Amino acid sequence: MSEPAGLPVIELSYAIELLSKKLEIQSTEAEQLIRLAKLVRLPRGDTLFEQGQPSHHFYLLLQGQLKGQRFRPDGFQDLALSFFPGEMIGELGFFDQAPRTVSISARRDSVLLEIDQTALEQFGEFSRSVYHHLIRMLVSRFKRELGYSGPLKQHQFILFQSFVRPEGFGMQAVEGFQSAMARHCELRRWKQLGDVTPPSSVSAKDWVVEMIETEPLEVLDDRLIEELDCMVVMLCASTLNDSRSCDLLKAQLKSADDDLPVWFVLVHEAAWVEQSVVQRIHANFGSGFKLLHVRRGHHSDNARAARHILGLTLGLVLGGGGARGFAHAGFFQALEEAGVVVDSVGGTSMGALVGALISSGRSAADVNKALAISFKKGLPFKLTDYWIPKHGFVKSKAVDEVYQKAFGDSLIEDQPIPFFAISCNLTTGNQFLFEQGPLWKAVRASTSIPVFFEPFMAGRHVMVDGALVNNVPVDCMRTRGARKILTVDVGLEEDITAHMVDDSSVQMPTMMKSLMRVIELGGIEKSRQAKVISDLYVQPSIEKIGLMEFERREEIVALGYEAGRKAIPDILALLHKTT
Repeated sequence: MSEPAGLPVIELSYAIELLSKKLEIQSTEAEQLIRLAKLVRLPRGDTLFEQGQPSHHFYLLLQGQLKGQRFRPDGFQDLALSFFPGEMIGELGFFDQAPRTVSISARRDSVLLEIDQTALEQFGEFSRSVYHHLIRMLVSRFKRELGYSGPLKQHQFILFQSFVRPEGFGMQAVEGFQSAMARHCELRRWKQLGDVTPPSSVSAKDWVVEMIETEPLEVLDDRLIEELDCMVVMLCASTLNDSRSCDLLKAQLKSADDDLPVWFVLVHEAAWVEQSVVQRIHANFGSGFKLLHVRRGHHSDNARAARHILGLTLGLVLGGGGARGFAHAGFFQALEEAGVVVDSVGGTSMGALVGALISSGRSAADVNKALAISFKKGLPFKLTDYWIPKHGFVKSKAVDEVYQKAFGDSLIEDQPIPFFAISCNLTTGNQFLFEQGPLWKAVRASTSIPVFFEPFMAGRHVMVDGALVNNVPVDCMRTRGARKILTVDVGLEEDITAHMVDDSSVQMPTMMKSLMRVIELGGIEKSRQAKVISDLYVQPSIEKIGLMEFERREEIVALGYEAGRKAIPDILALLHKTT
């Protein structure tokens, strides 16, 4: 066999087999495509192309792994992708003759085929079916651009290191975590990378995970980083008192840099998240890792940690909608009764408020209780909290006190269930994603109805209700890694109307109703997109509920509960779906 595109015989055989399978073409067609294309070898860390560059080629990844990043004009990264062998890269821009929408670089040493217009036309003459397969792959990529997750890698390498004490609850947590991992994959445990042998047969489960369990390493060498898919570190409060452990972890994080995802699984001796420990971890190690919590007595924490690391999480997205957002509490009650556990939660406006309560680990009953306390007689404000508006009808101090009372001084990163909230940054005109910092401030910013509430100030930035920009933030949940997304939308595409009272007068909506509707319409396109990219989209029957009818809380909660009960069979089917 000859060596088209400069590939050695062994690599050529592998490339032909890969392309035949992924493109659903004959091996002779795959070999012809390789002959017409240009071979590109991309060392780890090198860039294939930058966002904004012209799209003169597209690529097929044969070996290695690539990462894609998309940045907004303000520098905020709003999309992160991973590419594995057999995937196409850059084809959307190539066929549309549009600039690159993401920057692509090599996470590992990679080999790609580069295809230009000439090569594609020549291959089209050889294989008439090629365009059918390219269209199919284009549709798949378009879904990912909208927010769909990419394919799961079926053979993963994970470095696992434990810094917890070898007795007591710490070791129980380690064993519980590894058992949870084994329930989701074929888990093979090794002492070092060199011990790993190829699987003897194809597993009936979805994929194989090679877990390399070592004593704490002094350094992560390049070969280890190149082979690994992620590093998992289990630690506890006592770890922070051991200077050697801290020094080792700092050195490892520096070695990993951006090339290796790192998970810290923090084991808590208590049944709650120890806030002071979280603060010390960030003070010691910065933010170059993702943090998960395992609490004593909460067996679901280990399972949630395993799903996050394996990329199997269920994300719950809760949309904004004024008083209609009480329906989220009823929906959560239905989930709890059915034994459905969510792994991440995010929301906008009232969805952020209810989502924050859920993220704290509260039961459905406690979520309802917290809402009942805050909204006992409708909106939680006294007559003296209102004034002639300069910045808003309700004084900032009154709004702040409501949320401070509900959430205290807890931080987003303290929550056992990962959480985010969306706010609109009036200063920059962009959405702002709250992923860390005081929980009450995130909810305060996300629910700050312009004119009605005084805006929330984050430094010099003016934050208002997130519904203006993204009322149902499914896309944000995707970029945070959720594999399956359950969305509850309490907004309406068609809402307030005017009607004739008699021949001479018209009943118009109130100023507050009109204002709330304007805010809701700001994110209407995102809401429409959410229907498409959610794995399961639910809209409770809230058509007869007004945006400001907070006094109807119990009725609205019941509507959410009813919608949740009806959706349970579909939710369970989604959870059991393996693709």
